[in-house]
Amino acid sequence: MHAWIQAAVDVLVIIMAGILVLFTLGLLVLHILTTTNNKRVERIKKRIMRLLSVSQDLEYLRGQIHHLLDEDGEVRSLRDIRGIDSNRGTIAMTIVVEEIAPEQREHMREIILKDSWYLSHIHKKMRSLDPDRVGVFTKLIAELRLPGFEEDVINSLRRWPKRADNQEIGLLALFRCGRGEELISLFTDPSFQLIISFRSLQELFSLYVGDKVSLYRRLMETPCDMYIIRACIRDIGVNSIRELCPAVLPYLDSDNINLLIDAVRTLGRLGYRPAEEKIRGFTNHSSWGVRSVAVSALARIAPKASYSDLLRCLCDREWWVRFHAAEALAEGGDHEKLMEDVEGLNDRFAYEMMRYILERNALLKEGLAS
Repeated sequence: MHAWIQAAVDVLVIIMAGILVLFTLGLLVLHILTTTNNKRVERIKKRIMRLLSVSQDLEYLRGQIHHLLDEDGEVRSLRDIRGIDSNRGTIAMTIVVEEIAPEQREHMREIILKDSWYLSHIHKKMRSLDPDRVGVFTKLIAELRLPGFEEDVINSLRRWPKRADNQEIGLLALFRCGRGEELISLFTDPSFQLIISFRSLQELFSLYVGDKVSLYRRLMETPCDMYIIRACIRDIGVNSIRELCPAVLPYLDSDNINLLIDAVRTLGRLGYRPAEEKIRGFTNHSSWGVRSVAVSALARIAPKASYSDLLRCLCDREWWVRFHAAEALAEGGDHEKLMEDVEGLNDRFAYEMMRYILERNALLKEGLAS
């Protein structure tokens, strides 16, 4: 009897265990189905939010691009990012490129260059009839220095010749990709007209990654817009490209006052001695702007031989000429003798300017020492 009861209990235990296993498996399956369904619902919800909100869509795409740059990220290729081939996708790309470090930017460049699908996509979009869309892709080309799009960029410049924003971003792409031949061809083409500001043009020249010496020499030897020549001359001075001083020298004969001023300033900054006598003569020029830069340039080229000229310019009728003359004279060591010579000029304005510069320099020196 006891054995029979024990056997019945064992059977019941086995049955209960089976039921428990089946119940557990059922709960597990239900949990998986519920989780999967929740994930689907969440994905659908995110898609709807992206469709309704541009900022949400851009933030999603931005996050996906960052995952692509992360070696341990879930995204392995550009094709894995839903919407990357849209205009928003390109905007997100430019946003990410601006916020990542240089090494990550180079990594992004390598990813794109290895992806023929995305390169073809860029070529296609660069032929769009929408200038704003073309501008977004041109900016991406510029930021990542993507090669092979020179013809597309030049075509866009010619399609919308009156759009300053289009011209600036197109030229930026050519400068940042170091496309010297294309730039020379464009700038020497009489049908091409610059409409961007001179300040913007200067910034573009400073971003050129190719051989600046070769580019500037060739541009200065060919007939092109005076803005181009001025930008070359300014950058020569900023970057101390001394070997191009002989190419700048002929522009001291220019009738364009702004071009002349830039040539004088650059040659003075680089201390180019063959320009000394011409620049000395410019201290008597009819334009006070030319006289002003000539004073500073002459003081740099021939500091010892320009003392009498600087004293004369200290009596100039224009404030800025006197100011620059006083600054140049203050560079000398014997300030006591200098003030005696200034008093001998019998010019109240010259004396006040010289005293002001010396007192200002003394205060600045004290401030730096304290």
